[in-house]
Amino acid sequence: MKIIERTIILSCAAIFLFIVFKAVYYGVQGNRSLIKPQSLNYYQIVDKDFNKTIDVPFTNIHSYRGNADYIYMSVDQESPSLDNKIVEYNRKTQKYKTIFNSKFKLPSVQGVELNDTWLLWVDTDEHGGYLNPYFMNLKTQEIQPLTKENEENVTNDFPILIGDYAAWIKMDRKVEKAEVMLKNLKTDETISIFNLNTYMNTDLSAKDGKILFTDKKDQFGYLYLYDIKSKEIKEFKSSYEFIGSARLLSDQQWVYLTFDEPSEPPTGDRKLIFYDASTNHTQEVVSDMLDVNNILTDFNNQVFLDTNAYKYYKKFKIKDHLLVEDGLLEAPYLFRYPAENDIYIFDQELNEKYKLIIQSELPN
Repeated sequence: MKIIERTIILSCAAIFLFIVFKAVYYGVQGNRSLIKPQSLNYYQIVDKDFNKTIDVPFTNIHSYRGNADYIYMSVDQESPSLDNKIVEYNRKTQKYKTIFNSKFKLPSVQGVELNDTWLLWVDTDEHGGYLNPYFMNLKTQEIQPLTKENEENVTNDFPILIGDYAAWIKMDRKVEKAEVMLKNLKTDETISIFNLNTYMNTDLSAKDGKILFTDKKDQFGYLYLYDIKSKEIKEFKSSYEFIGSARLLSDQQWVYLTFDEPSEPPTGDRKLIFYDASTNHTQEVVSDMLDVNNILTDFNNQVFLDTNAYKYYKKFKIKDHLLVEDGLLEAPYLFRYPAENDIYIFDQELNEKYKLIIQSELPN
């Protein structure tokens, strides 16, 4: 079996498990099961910036992004399955409205992304048979599909936003091909910017008009930095064979993880790597990790490493061209959180109540 065919099949299986077990990454992580809640344990939204708390009739809130005025969320409101809609929550008035209802009978809406102009999300069913991404212009409220809906033999992975562009990984099982796609949301122009050899652990990260992703060739991992404006792509060879989960801190600095050989038992030798292109220096920040639940960055270029779910995150910051440990983010019973647009949003189970906590500063 060809390498690309094997990896695409494994990737599709990974996406299926991702949906079934609700282990979302791209800014969303967590260990809560995708099993539909049987109780009426509704959420509370706690906005610490506005000093407001409100109960909302959602038994699940899976993915979410926010800014100074609004929070956009995928929620379960009387759904026959999982999250069935996207809602907009007004932070000033504490009111919400539905902006999208799933097109599937057994829905699982997720993958919310947000910037100043655009909103992105993915509509799929609870089995992950199709992943249909959509985008909305925040000014006009017009909603359009990002790709062809329910396309046979094609899987479009969860997209990310970069200014007026969306990027995602498209997998065509029929021709055994995986590629990084880029769409101009203003002009509707869509192009392929890179053909991937493998897809395992490959994520897209974007900042300041640049897109970072990983690939593998000749028994080595590689990182690629694509400039949207110039359309130039730079290649960086890693010393490690299996790498992924790369996150841009700036156009010269990023972090990524190393992984074990996928077909071999885990060795507990995973590493957190920091690379500074301006000095061409690679730093092993953390070595010999048995498991990593997630790696996140925020709008202050801090790095958060989740190796002990429900208790704390290790924090890191850049100092003198190195990534140094900077204490812990203590967050018991934290399921997931994004840190974008100057807003942190924490999904925690506190005092036997699910809470979505919004704040512009870290709790500690």
